[in-house]
Amino acid sequence: MSLTRIVALSFAFALACCCVQPNGILAQTRNSVVAPQDDHDQTLKQLLTEVRALRLALQRATVSNTRFQMLIERVRVEQTHVDVVRRDLEGIRSQVSEMQSAKPRMEQQIKEAEDGLDRVTDPNARADVESRIKAMKAGFGRIAPEEERLRNREAALDSEFQASQAKLNELNSQLDALMNELKGP
Repeated sequence: MSLTRIVALSFAFALACCCVQPNGILAQTRNSVVAPQDDHDQTLKQLLTEVRALRLALQRATVSNTRFQMLIERVRVEQTHVDVVRRDLEGIRSQVSEMQSAKPRMEQQIKEAEDGLDRVTDPNARADVESRIKAMKAGFGRIAPEEERLRNREAALDSEFQASQAKLNELNSQLDALMNELKGP
């Protein structure tokens, strides 16, 4: 091959390369501009999805926190109520017990006073003993209705205590369930 022919072919080859290469470079430039834009849009979509998921998680956490605080407050109030009713019930039971133990003592005191009445000869002293016996019998007579009132109050308080204790147990169960829900899988 001649030198001119080699130079001509080389020139044609170079010219062809120059003509083809700008299209390739242009195509690469378009693709490189489009690809980063697509990546940017995809990243924004992912970020938006994550922000929405975080917003939902925050809303759920806020609702759960509010429920948790409300349940804790209800448990605290109910526990206070249960404690007050328990103390009242214990007080009533103590009064009933004191009354039951006082009855035999009062009966004994009345009997002793009546037995001693026969030994008193002074009319003024006898009137005084009779007055004391009458007052003791009146006091003893008031024990039965008072004991009945206390027993009714005890029954009412016991019923209220059982109901309050059941409500407290239910609230504690709800609190346990919420805590388990918050722990998650």
